[in-house]
Amino acid sequence: MQLVQRGHEFEYRDHQGVDRLGQADVYASSQGDRAVLVLKNVDGGMGGNERLTLLENARRALLTLASSLLPFLVPRATLQVWILRPDPLMEDLKPRALLLP
Repeated sequence: MQLVQRGHEFEYRDHQGVDRLGQADVYASSQGDRAVLVLKNVDGGMGGNERLTLLENARRALLTLASSLLPFLVPRATLQVWILRPDPLMEDLKPRALLLP
C-alpha cells in the first residue's frame, strides 16, 4: 500500500445536521485494485465516546468522499474504511482504529 493522499480536509454533515470538518488519508495498492480510507476527526465533537454516533458520522463522511475525492484517486478499487478515534479511557495513547462495517 502506498499513501496517495494525506490529510485531505473535507466538510461533512453529522448526524445532527451540523457541518463539520474531517480529514482523510487514502492508501492504494500498486495495482489500484485495493484501497484503504482512513477517516479522522469524524467523532462529531464527542471525543469518540459514542460508537454509534461515530459510525453514523463516518458513513456520512464516506458518502461525501465517495462523490468528491475517491472517484479520482481510486476509481476501481475495493475500499476498506478505517476510522481513527481517541481511546476515551487512555487519553495519552495513540488513537484506536475502528473498521466501518
